[in-house]
Amino acid sequence: MSLIEQIKEVMSEYTGAAHVNDIAKMVVERFPNIQIKPDQLPDKISAALSADTRRPGTKSSFSKVKNKTGGYKRGVYRLKRKPVVTPKPTLAPVLSTQYIGKAGEAAVMSELLFYGFNASAMAVDDGIDIIASKDNKYFHIQVKTSTPSENWTFCFLIKKSSFVAKDSFQTFYVFLLRGCDNCRYYNDYLILPSSQIRQLIEVGIIGDGQTFSLRIQRDTRGRYILNAKQDVTISVNTFSQLT
Repeated sequence: MSLIEQIKEVMSEYTGAAHVNDIAKMVVERFPNIQIKPDQLPDKISAALSADTRRPGTKSSFSKVKNKTGGYKRGVYRLKRKPVVTPKPTLAPVLSTQYIGKAGEAAVMSELLFYGFNASAMAVDDGIDIIASKDNKYFHIQVKTSTPSENWTFCFLIKKSSFVAKDSFQTFYVFLLRGCDNCRYYNDYLILPSSQIRQLIEVGIIGDGQTFSLRIQRDTRGRYILNAKQDVTISVNTFSQLT
């Protein structure tokens, strides 16, 4: 590592400007095996920084510090800080529900594999999308995928006839919440066994009709609230409950 690179490293953790004598002390502390003698180091640093500041435009890493008379403070330098650029996610194309649904199934299968499940997609969707197995146990998984509305609400529908036909201790619903923050897209997974959905219907949190409607809203505290009544955050991303 060259001397100028060593100076960059110590100054990257130092706020503001510093005199070459102080920079020399920081360099010695960070690089105790440096081959330059301590009494010669400030002059070497001064020469290196002086040469760097003479480089044109953005090629220089350091700048001199002005004094009150319009000149520059002798032997005082500051590391140029590059502005932090926050990446913005590429806008996803507008897709049909078929694409979104298949993408959601693939994402859930991927997560199941990461959790050690052997997962297979059903050739025909008859109310079950994925069969997952682990430790000689089998689980039937129905995937529902949604992107948020303007008020950050995810909407899902389940046909009552399909739910009743597949209601068993083996059946789990995975509601994929496809969100987006300032720099990336991400998936959260609300995982509910059919028995819990049945209980939510019985107590009136989910309305009982020919179609069950689930509206999941993310509040300002990051919690997920089902139908404005039930906090279901504890069931988000908990694939481990498939046991």
